[in-house]
Amino acid sequence: MNQKKTTALLLGLTMSLTGTAFAAPTDQAQDIDSRIAALEQQQSNLEKEIKELRHQNSQLKNQTHSQEKQLNGLSKSVKSELDRVQISGFGRVSWDNDNIKGYTDRNDNRRFYLDLKGKFKVNDDWNFNFESETNPRYANYVMADGTLKSHNGHDDEDGAIQRVWAEGKTGVVNYDIGRRWRGLGFQNVLLGNETDGAVISTAIPKSKLTANAFYLTPTDKGYDFSVYGAGVQGQVGHGLQISAAIAKLNIGKHESMGQNVYDTTKTFKVEGTDVTIKDLSGTIKGGGDFKFKDGKGEFNPGFSIDYTPGLSGKIDASGTYTVTETPSEYRNTAGSLGFVLSAMWNPMKNIFLIGDYARTNGQDYTVGEWGANGYTETKYDKHDCTALRLNYRWSNINAPGSFQLYARWYNYARNINNLVGIFGDKEWGALQPGSKGWILGFKYVPAKNIEWETFYEMATAQNTLYGHKNETYHRNFVSTMVDYHF
Repeated sequence: MNQKKTTALLLGLTMSLTGTAFAAPTDQAQDIDSRIAALEQQQSNLEKEIKELRHQNSQLKNQTHSQEKQLNGLSKSVKSELDRVQISGFGRVSWDNDNIKGYTDRNDNRRFYLDLKGKFKVNDDWNFNFESETNPRYANYVMADGTLKSHNGHDDEDGAIQRVWAEGKTGVVNYDIGRRWRGLGFQNVLLGNETDGAVISTAIPKSKLTANAFYLTPTDKGYDFSVYGAGVQGQVGHGLQISAAIAKLNIGKHESMGQNVYDTTKTFKVEGTDVTIKDLSGTIKGGGDFKFKDGKGEFNPGFSIDYTPGLSGKIDASGTYTVTETPSEYRNTAGSLGFVLSAMWNPMKNIFLIGDYARTNGQDYTVGEWGANGYTETKYDKHDCTALRLNYRWSNINAPGSFQLYARWYNYARNINNLVGIFGDKEWGALQPGSKGWILGFKYVPAKNIEWETFYEMATAQNTLYGHKNETYHRNFVSTMVDYHF
C-alpha cells in the first residue's frame, strides 16, 4: 500500500472507528478501499483547485505588476510634464516717505507689487521664459509741481506679460535671447534695465571665470540706441569675485539718444489769410513775417508761434489752423563708450565688501535756464559713478530668523536725462543721479519665504525741476517692504 493509501486508511479508520468496529473483515476492507478512493478523489480535486488558484494568483500578480508599471510610467510622465513648467516670483507690500525734489514723484513706492515669472522647459538644453509685473499704488503721492495726486481704479496697473526670452546652450556656449531685465556689474551701475537683445557666454578654460558678449537695446519709451560689448565675471582668488565689462554705444558723442516724448514743443500755425492780433501785449518768439500796422500786430501766412511768455491779445484769423507737437531730443549724456569695474570680497566670516565703479566718455556741457531767481547755469562735467556696500551676513528666505545688515555709500554724476551711467539701475528711485550719500538698512526673515527689508537714506541730492537744476538739498528717504516669495 503506497503512502497516500496509508494516509487515507489511517484517516478513514480514525473518522469511522466506531461504525466499523463490528463489521465483517471483507466488508470492512471494501469499505476502507471505498473510503480511500473517495479521499483520493477529494485530494485530486483539491490539488486541481489549488493549482487553479495558484494560476489565478500568478495572473493577478502579473496584472498587478503590469498595472504598477503603467501607474509608475504615468506618474513619471505626469511628473516630467509638470517639471517642464515652473512658476515663481514674489508679492510685495511697501511704504515710503521721501522728500525728493524734481520730476520723480514723491512717496511713489506706497504700493502693492507682484512679480510673476514662468519657465517652460523645451528640452534638456533650452527654456523659454516670461515675466509679468503688476504695480498698483494704494495711496496719494506728490507730483513734480507739488500737487497731490491719487490713483483711481486701475490707471496705474499693468499685469500684462512684459518680458519674454529664451535661455539655452549649444556645447559650451550659453545663450540669453529676448526681452528681459539685465545688468552689468554686481550693483548694475553702468547698465541695469529692461533690454531687448542677446547675451552669449562661455566658461574660460582652466579658470573660474565666465566671458560674455552682448548686444542690448534699452526699452524705455523714446530712447533709440543700443549697447554692445564684452565682459568677464567669476572668482579670481580666495573670497574674491570680479565682474567687469566694456560697452560701446552705436551712436556718437554728439548724436541724439532718442526723443523725449514727455517734453514737447507746440507749434501753432494758420495758413490762408493774414492773422491779426488786437491789443497785443507781451513777448513773441517765432518764425515767419510779423509787422505792426495801425497799432495791430499782423502775421503773414505760415507764421508759427514757438514760445510766447506772457502774450495776450485777441486774434482775428481765417484759414487752416494746425498745432504740431515736436518732442525734444535726448542729449547724448553717455558718450560713445563706457566701462564698469566691480568686485565682491569676503575677507572674513559674514563680512562682504562690494564695490562698483562705472564711467562713460560723455561730453561736458552746461545748461542755462530761467527760473524764479533769474538766469542760472548748471554744469554737467562729471561722468563717473561709484557705489560701495558693506554687508554683515546674508538673509535666506529658506531659513527663518536669518538676517542681513548693510551700509551703502554712493556718489553719482549729474545727468540731464536723469540716467545713471549708460542706463544704470536706480533701485526704485533710491539712487538718483546728481546725488551722493549713505543708506543704512537691514533684511530679516520672520518665516520661511517671507522677507522684511527697511532702509534709511540721507544724501545730498540735485533738484531736477526746471529753473532749479543748479540747486542741491538734503534728501531723507525711508522705505520698508515685505516680500512674499513663492
